[in-house]
Amino acid sequence: MKHRFVLIFMAAAMATICVHRADAASIKIAGQSMICGATPVFSDSNLPMEGRFVPGRGIYINHTLMQKQPAAVRMFVFKHECAHKSVGGNELAADCGAAQAGAREKWLTPEGVDTVCKALAGERAGGGYPSGAARCANIRKCYANSSEKIVFQKSNTQKASGSGRLRSGY
Repeated sequence: MKHRFVLIFMAAAMATICVHRADAASIKIAGQSMICGATPVFSDSNLPMEGRFVPGRGIYINHTLMQKQPAAVRMFVFKHECAHKSVGGNELAADCGAAQAGAREKWLTPEGVDTVCKALAGERAGGGYPSGAARCANIRKCYANSSEKIVFQKSNTQKASGSGRLRSGY
């Protein structure tokens, strides 16, 4: 029993050394402030993936692995992990939440969706994750639906304000 306590204590000490808390309100990714409400964000260089959401704890980011990804992928990963807070372990729903957030916050573009899909290309289904192809199709659908909503809302707002015209790019 005494040895088990020592092992637990040492494991906790190692976790403290390897995991550093970042600013809970926001984190800078590709020069953009990214937020997930008041959810704490931790830096964990031992994480075997770019990011992970742990219910009741926060978002864990491996900055070393994140830096190897294009900006759109890094921001998508963060918002994907943030979406898990609302959708639980459903990977497709978390992808959809990230795509919708990206469209709404204007950091995700059609080219960015292509970049995210390229990063997922060839990923096989397994371990609770759908295939990269299935995830990409879902992300494209969610982004397109979200972008259409944003255009519709802006066009209604402009008409209501009396402009009568839509500006290009909306």
